[in-house]
Amino acid sequence: MTASSGDRSQPSGGAASASFDDLVTAATVGLSRKPFAVTELDGPAAAVAGALDTGDPATALLDAAALMTVARRAGFRPEPGIVGSPASPAEAAPELSPRAERSLRQLGGAQLAPGFAAGDKELLGDLLKAAGKAGYVASAPLLPDLLDAAVRTAALRPVVAAVLGVRGRWLAGHRADWQRVVDAGPASTVPTDDPEVWRTGSQAERQAYLAALRARDPNAGRELLAADWARLPADERAALLAALARDLSAGDEEFLDAVLDDRASGVRVIAQLLLTRLPRSRFTERATERATAVLRLERHGHRPSLAVTRPANPDAAAVRDGIDGRLPSPSIGLGAWLLTQLIAAVPMAAWTDLFGLSPGELVALAVEPRLDAARRLDVHAGWRLAAVRQGSAEWAQALLAAGDPDDGGGRPPAAWPDDQRLAAALPSAARAQRAAALLAGTKLTPGPAAANQAIAEVAGAAMPWPGGLADAVMTILGRAAPLAALPRLPRGLLDLAARGLPATGGRDYAAELTRLADAYPQNWTPLVRKTAETVLLRRAFLEEIR
Repeated sequence: MTASSGDRSQPSGGAASASFDDLVTAATVGLSRKPFAVTELDGPAAAVAGALDTGDPATALLDAAALMTVARRAGFRPEPGIVGSPASPAEAAPELSPRAERSLRQLGGAQLAPGFAAGDKELLGDLLKAAGKAGYVASAPLLPDLLDAAVRTAALRPVVAAVLGVRGRWLAGHRADWQRVVDAGPASTVPTDDPEVWRTGSQAERQAYLAALRARDPNAGRELLAADWARLPADERAALLAALARDLSAGDEEFLDAVLDDRASGVRVIAQLLLTRLPRSRFTERATERATAVLRLERHGHRPSLAVTRPANPDAAAVRDGIDGRLPSPSIGLGAWLLTQLIAAVPMAAWTDLFGLSPGELVALAVEPRLDAARRLDVHAGWRLAAVRQGSAEWAQALLAAGDPDDGGGRPPAAWPDDQRLAAALPSAARAQRAAALLAGTKLTPGPAAANQAIAEVAGAAMPWPGGLADAVMTILGRAAPLAALPRLPRGLLDLAARGLPATGGRDYAAELTRLADAYPQNWTPLVRKTAETVLLRRAFLEEIR
């Protein structure tokens, strides 16, 4: 018989075999009314019938039911002639140790094991990234849970794919949803010099092939993409077009300019950004000409200023270049929105070349007419958008240093990147220093807006934090420890500290948190102890993969 319930196949000899349903019936009505004999077992249970206790029918029935349950969960007996899939290839990379796996499961919480408390997918991602960087792959028992977690949480897919190893990729090939996790990861196992990869590979493999071809022969990479462009879906067009950022040259301009007519807005935006990186492209010349028609430098003795002219409605050429006459929000007027877009379309280096001033000097200039304070915000909004899009750390630093007390004057996020988005263009060390300085100048109980800004700045810094930022966070937590109730700022920092505080290094932050909890037993100190435990678990994991 098969292991499926309800099967009543007849074994040779004519005696009826006992199915799982028969066992359930016997257990329900009682063995006195429906006797059960070990000799009636068939299938997987029959193979171990000799091990059942024939002197105790009740025990034998329960043991037989357990065997059949395991068999049903394991699968079914294949028909004759069916050949199973090939065995998994051997795994050469080192596996995570049992201790590292236990730490990972505890820190991942419900992401990896329903029996654990709610976990942190960002923390799980941090540890998997560290394991992959150290050359480790997930152990066999961990693979199904990791793949399931990555299916549920798209953000985990790249880091999970990086630790699957040969065996994990083999396992993922048996389920379509698991295979999507593999496709989201690096395609390093696929030869990038085989043209067949471009024709039959996954999206990730095709990206890897194009990137490798682009590195060997930039023109050949562009021509390959252009030849297949019309048949590609929008998401793949966008991903593959971004590969042209490597070795970008004037030879790419004609193709990129044609992509400005693409039907997908996301693809057009990538083409616009790439053309912005070509200083002498026709796109850049058009953008600069439009912007300098509405923003010019005027010198009055030793006090230069910026003069603004209201822009006209965009013509067809401007619309093709990405200038949008549709408002992102009723909170911004058409003139302000057009001015912001015209300024944002120009390469940031062009402004310093045109006006002969540094970014810091430019953002400090007054804007004419001075009676219209909103014009300065419109100009700064354009520079903010450009700094974010083009990733200019120098301009981001200058704009952040200048500050804007009105925070955009109510402009929508599409027209005014806030300080956190602007700070993302800074190098990691500079961003952490900015966050530490902000904490040092913030009161323990600031207003909600100031507290949220400080928390957002700290959350945006790369984790684990460098020592200066970690020390600033511990200073705030130490000042808050004697309080009966935890204010908004230290509570938000404590929520981040489990990931942010360094688990290794010269300062033992876990021990310091524990001492705070011991010294000030408030009703919120269990949160401090939980954070300390998480730091210790991270330390145990990192020591295992060191």
